Amino acid sequence: LLIIRDAINKDLDNIYEVVSLAFDEEQNVRDGEIIEARLVKELIKDNDDIVNLVAEDSVIVGHVFVSPVTLEPDAGLSCGQVSPLSVLPEFQSEGIGSALMQAVIEKSMNEGLDALFLLGDPNYYKKFGFVASAVKSAYGPSEYFQELELKASCLESLKVHVHLAPAFIRLEL
Repeated sequence: LLIIRDAINKDLDNIYEVVSLAFDEEQNVRDGEIIEARLVKELIKDNDDIVNLVAEDSVIVGHVFVSPVTLEPDAGLSCGQVSPLSVLPEFQSEGIGSALMQAVIEKSMNEGLDALFLLGDPNYYKKFGFVASAVKSAYGPSEYFQELELKASCLESLKVHVHLAPAFIRLEL
């Protein structure tokens, strides 16, 4: 039975392991650590965790994280970056990632976020309502940088630049 719940401190080692294994094939290693796992550690250390969820099926099999983003100039909006989304390789393609995405969108709405951003495969994330973002970011114009308005039309015609949490900049992600 899959349960999605808020992560707690004693989950952290398991979370790092899930994230490391999920991204292992990309071989993006920095200082002996898979970079996405390092990112989660840094974001938690910085207290930049708006939403931190695990998917548990007797053990933790998936994880998703939302960190704050700032818009410049400040548009009075509260926004987050969904990154990373991780599922253990042997549990992928079983709907766990989708369940985590639905849960993270719901939780982000409950936390009062106006919009979510992410960098990922447009074909996967469009089923959750994400569309290519016209907002400027470090990723330049890219179909992979996407947005989901949780508050209707809140990003429409905004001339702003998205800045991710400091850990992304430190790790050059």
